Amino acid sequence: MLAFGEVQTPYEEARVVVLPVPYDLSLSFLPGARRGPEAILLASRELEPFLLELGVAPEEVGIHALSPVPFVAGSAEASHRLIYEEALRHLRAGKFVVSLGGDHSIVHPLVLAHREALGEFSILHIDAHADLYPEWQGSVYSHASPFYRLLQEGFPLVQVGIRAMDRDSLNLAREKGVALFPAHRIHREGLPLEAVLGALGDRVYISLDFDALDPSVMPSVGTPLPGGLSYRQVVDLLEAVFRAKEVVGMDFVELSPNGQFHAEMTAAQLVYHAIGLKGLKAGWLRPG
Repeated sequence: MLAFGEVQTPYEEARVVVLPVPYDLSLSFLPGARRGPEAILLASRELEPFLLELGVAPEEVGIHALSPVPFVAGSAEASHRLIYEEALRHLRAGKFVVSLGGDHSIVHPLVLAHREALGEFSILHIDAHADLYPEWQGSVYSHASPFYRLLQEGFPLVQVGIRAMDRDSLNLAREKGVALFPAHRIHREGLPLEAVLGALGDRVYISLDFDALDPSVMPSVGTPLPGGLSYRQVVDLLEAVFRAKEVVGMDFVELSPNGQFHAEMTAAQLVYHAIGLKGLKAGWLRPG
């Protein structure tokens, strides 16, 4: 079993668990996201444990990488049930769960498990695509549909970095009160950190699709789209949210390894940075 980074903390001692979810049965374009979790774990071995920017070594929170969640070929419903049950088990054990996808459909069972274990929260969705279709290619379990379903289930939603949505999705977002911060506005006006924070509740679940990053930074995704965010913009956004809010969980999805190792390193570094931010906010780490 792969560790995240150089040290595998025993489960009982770990505050953070990394949950690989190599499910990608709903992808509609380039395949391969099921290989994303393993690629991130392998790349994490090459990370410098100490993060100069944060002044801490995030591995010191105690990180345990779990075995991958299995999926049931031919049954999205059964696969999502397994994801839900596995996440819920670790949340009930008091762990902070960082999930690695896989396609973006996995956010639905993950968010439901977090609400069951931890109560209510808002969702910060960082992505190139709004994922607000009622269904896609005949399936409500599509990676293009999870946030439609979560909206129907009452979750407050904030979307950042969006640069692809249809008119119906835009109308739905307006009807449901989604706080939408599209990429083109960010590039023209700057990152609206105060507005994003104002739109979120006190407790936040973060779901990040790697295609939120521009393909020049993150070429290894299933649905690349130009005009995306920089690595610095994403990090600045995460830092602001962790400083101001209680982050209850997070997932990072849709890395599709294609031989460009710098993309896998970028993904691993972003996950590691986010774990460090959680450790600092929770008081598990002290800079120095």
